[in-house]
Amino acid sequence: MAKTNTGAKAVKLSKPTHIIVTPYNGDAKGTEVYDLDDVVRDTVSVSQDDNETNDIERETSDTPILSIITTGKYQFAAEVADTQADVLKALCDFTVDTDGKMYAPSTYKTKYCEVAVVFEQNSKNIALILPKLQLNSKTTIESLNSNLAKVALAGTAQLAEITLKDASTKIKVPFYIDPDYTLPE
Repeated sequence: MAKTNTGAKAVKLSKPTHIIVTPYNGDAKGTEVYDLDDVVRDTVSVSQDDNETNDIERETSDTPILSIITTGKYQFAAEVADTQADVLKALCDFTVDTDGKMYAPSTYKTKYCEVAVVFEQNSKNIALILPKLQLNSKTTIESLNSNLAKVALAGTAQLAEITLKDASTKIKVPFYIDPDYTLPE
C-alpha cells in the first residue's frame, strides 16, 4: 500500500481575485461578461446541499437492503454592492428605459448565467465554475445610513454539457474546478 503525503501539493483557495459572471442569451452562454468588482467581503459561497439518503428497509433487521443516495444541489451566493442599470438588467431582470429609469420585474423569469470564482495561486488562475446557474437574485435596499444597496446574487446550479480536453468526451456537470483558468478579455 502506497502512502501519499498531500501537504506538499496542497491547494488552498482563499481570497478570490475575480468573480466572473456571463449571462445566458436564451439557451446558450451569451457574449457579455461581467467582472464583478464591488462584491462584499465574505459573502461569496459555492456550497453543496447535503446529500439525501433514502433507505430501502429490511423486514428482518435494522440494516437497510439498499441506501439510495441523491447528490445535493450546488448553490452560489454573493452580495454585489453595485446597482448600475447593466448589472440590475443582467442579474435581476430589471427593465431599463431610454431615460435611465430601472423597473423591477413583476414576475419571475428564468435566467441563467455562468459564474467563475477565480483565485490566483502560483501565478495561475484556479476557478470554481458553475457553468449554468439558474438565477434567483434579488435587490437588498436596507439600512442605507450604515450600509449599501446591493444585489443578492444567488442561484442553483443546473447540469451543463462540458467538452473534456480530448474533445471527444462530453459530460454533464453542475460544477467543476479549472486549475488553469484563463480570464476573459
